[in-house]
Formats: sequence, structure tokens, C-alpha cells
Amino acid sequence: MRRFRALAVTSALVATVVGYAPPAALGGATISPSQVTVGLVKVAGGFTKPTYVTSSRDQQYRLFVVEQGGLVKVVRGSTVQSTPYLNLTSRITTSGTEQGLLSIVFHPDFVRYPFVYAAYTRKSDGALVVSRFTASSYKASSVSAATERVILVAPHPKYPNHNGGQLQFSPADHDLYISTGDGGGGGDPFRNAENFSSLLGKILRINVDATCGGKPYCIPAGNPFARSTSTTVRKEIYDYGLRNPWRYSFDRADATMWIGDVGQNTWEEIDHANTAGGHDLGWSCKEAYATYNSNACTINRRTRSWAHPVADYNHGSNDSIGCAVIGGYAYHGPTYPFAHWLYVFTDYCTATIWAIGHDASGISTTAVVGHGTGNPTGFGESEGADIYEVNQDGNLYHVTFTKH
Repeated sequence: MRRFRALAVTSALVATVVGYAPPAALGGATISPSQVTVGLVKVAGGFTKPTYVTSSRDQQYRLFVVEQGGLVKVVRGSTVQSTPYLNLTSRITTSGTEQGLLSIVFHPDFVRYPFVYAAYTRKSDGALVVSRFTASSYKASSVSAATERVILVAPHPKYPNHNGGQLQFSPADHDLYISTGDGGGGGDPFRNAENFSSLLGKILRINVDATCGGKPYCIPAGNPFARSTSTTVRKEIYDYGLRNPWRYSFDRADATMWIGDVGQNTWEEIDHANTAGGHDLGWSCKEAYATYNSNACTINRRTRSWAHPVADYNHGSNDSIGCAVIGGYAYHGPTYPFAHWLYVFTDYCTATIWAIGHDASGISTTAVVGHGTGNPTGFGESEGADIYEVNQDGNLYHVTFTKH
């Protein structure tokens, strides 16, 4: 994200926009977002700068709250387990405000393969590290840091910001997806987002259920550069042209990807990509729809064809509308069937909550649907597809929907 600081909550409307989402992949038309109010009900508190919340989907009905400082804590109901589930405090750096333990994800078949994957910034050099940890069983109350197996390292040598760090398994292919920021420094000074020899400014995809060429993963055959004969092109790349995809998620109903890409100084964007891969999200040529750096609008002397955002919003005067988008989830839970397929997201500075819906042809509309508190940093899904949110004030909230 851009920065961690507090601003007063403000009301703001975002214009309706035409989105990049494949109509054939969408469900039927959603309710209009303007007919819905989203609320937050506090579940638990006392966390220290939480960054993410998730579940293991193993019928244990636990939530796992990730803290920036390196702890993962378990929540059952509204009770927080006294012993951390995972402790990586000795391995990470938080010297930069955007560094730390950024997210975790559980193996899709966690009952048979009790593997926990974590993304964090390494203490020694600030590199983004993706590691696997092995629990004694899926029911274990904790997992030892001593079981770490480093899977992938994305060097991040110059600046401490724009680390990305979201891990997700796709419901379609069960591969591991990893978001990386452009390396920081403002404006992508090293042009990493468009550089196919760099892991930065990308969504990566790897198969962690196999090993290839001495690496603890394989390159999926469908990756855009999987068949490249270049010795410098990184075959792990799935999508590119991203500034800082701090939070993205897979729609559990159709496996499309919702990406919240944090903007530079003026615009924030949500991208909605189909399952084909190879999308150019435009940075640093584009900041949402606006041209940011015209010198970056070609790659190898070819004009870039970039995927348009499904929604964007301007920061407003003194960041009165927002400063850093926090990508969320599309709702598919049983509690609020009228809200199915609505995608919910927020902003770090204002805690304004938006929802994106679509009509039968796939055209998207966006509306303000609520207001949170503090500085939200991440959403997550429970076992049963309820949506939760965490904020830097140390609270965990259940996301609710009301039709009006």
C-alpha cells in the first residue's frame, strides 16, 4: 500500500464505469449496488496491526488473523486462541511501514496436505519470500516455524514499499498465485512492472504440488511465457503491469480474479480478469484510465494493449475520497442471497466501502454502500463464504448486507 496513516471517514460517490470483465464468465445480473448497505459487526479485537484474515476450509470453522509483526492468530467464534498459530517474528522486517507478514494461504486440500504458505519481507534484505510450513495435522492448534521450506524469493533490494504479498489458490486449477509490487520508489523507476525478466509488478502462478528443474515448484503449462526460450524471461509471470496489487481474490463461483491495484497519487483501480492469464494491467503507462508515463506505453517498441479497470476512483482533495484501495471479495454466502456476486472493496485512508455489480450483459456499476472505521487492510472469506475485514486498529469484523 502507499502509507499507513489515519484520516477521518468521508462520504464519497464513485462514478459508474464500464469494466473489463468477461460477460460469459459472470452469473446473472446482480442487484444494483445502490440498493444495498454494507455494515461491519465486530467479532474480536486486540490484534496488533492485522493485515489479512482467512480460513483453512477444513470443517474446523476457524479464522486466521495475520499480524504485520509476524504472528498468525486463531479465532473461533469470538474467542482468540491464546497461543499463536504461527510465529515468524524473528524472520521478518517491518522497518518499512509496508513490510512484514503480508498474508497466508492454506493448501486447497489441507486435510490431506496440511501445508500453510506465507508471504513475508525477509529481515536480512527485505526480499519478498514465499514459504511453506507443515502442520502436524489439519486439526493442529499451531504450526512450527522450523518446518519452513522456502518456495520462491522475489528480490526487493532498493525500496521498502510496494511489496504486494497476497497469496491465493485458484479454485479452478489449484495453482498458487502470488502478487508482487513494482519494487517501490514512486512511478516504477526501474520499469519492473513491464519487464518480463523481473518478478516485480506481477501476478505470478506456480504449481507447488510438484518440483521441476531443482525448484520446489513447476511452471504451469498455461502460463503466458511457459514456452519461452529466453533465458531471462520469468516463466512464473501470469499477469503484469501492476503497481502494488496489495489485495486480490478469486471469485469462488467462476474463478475470475478481482485485483485491487494501489495507485500513485491520483487514481485507485479494481481490475477483474478472466482465467486466461497474460493480461497487461497498464502500469506505469496508465494509472487507472489516466496516462501516467507515456514513455512506458510501449514494450519492445510495440504499443501496449492494456486491460481496462472495472472500477476506479479519484483520491479527491487531500485524499478525501481515498489513498490506497483495499481489494475485497465477491459475495457468495448463504446468509444474504440477494447480494450474490456483488464485489465489496474499501480504501485504507477513508474506510469507505464500495460494491460492484453488473447487469445481464456484464456491464458493471459501482456505488458507495457503507463506511468502516480505522484503516482497513484486508478482507477474507470464512469456510462458508462469509466476508470478514481487519483494520490497523486491531479489530476483526463480519461484513453484513442489508437490502433497501
